[in-house]
Amino acid sequence: MKKTHDSLPPEQTVTLLAHFAWCALVALRIAQRGGQALSPLSIHAFLLRWLATTQKQKRFPRVIASDIEGLLALGRNKGLAAGLLNRLEYLWTSCAGPVPAQSDLYRLTYAIEQLKSQGWANAVVSDDEWDYGLLAEEYWGTDALLVKKTALTRGFSGKGKLIESVEFIVTDDCSACMDVFLAHALFVAMPKPNRITLQP
Repeated sequence: MKKTHDSLPPEQTVTLLAHFAWCALVALRIAQRGGQALSPLSIHAFLLRWLATTQKQKRFPRVIASDIEGLLALGRNKGLAAGLLNRLEYLWTSCAGPVPAQSDLYRLTYAIEQLKSQGWANAVVSDDEWDYGLLAEEYWGTDALLVKKTALTRGFSGKGKLIESVEFIVTDDCSACMDVFLAHALFVAMPKPNRITLQP
């Protein structure tokens, strides 16, 4: 099913994510100055509580609600292995720095945010649903950028470096999509109609 997205210019979304990560890290440091959240387990517990409170009180704009929800779900499901502190530090560092110097995954995210701000839909699709005919029908009349979940996961290293080609389905204007990718120093090819491949 199609999903609608709140849209903001990508620069504004990145600024909001940077502010969110900064607030989380400052809250943790204040707690640590008070003698709390000093062990890995207590840091994890503190960040989980902070994320849950943030989500419940809707402290940040709706456009980054899915990012908060994702971190919260990850922390609850994986426990200490989720590495919430590392993820928040990475988010702060990547969002606060200049875009061209960032990782491939970060630049891809930034490019997708720009497309979304122009009215594009974006979806990560399960392997079972990865059928061009069905997806083209579902997103007919919509500018959409679709990627298979396993290809996206396999395509990037843990540090966000592109290590394997990733194919996208583009349901409408491939050239506009390619232009945005290229503007973010992402190298793409168009092996067949309505497909673009992000290349290492």
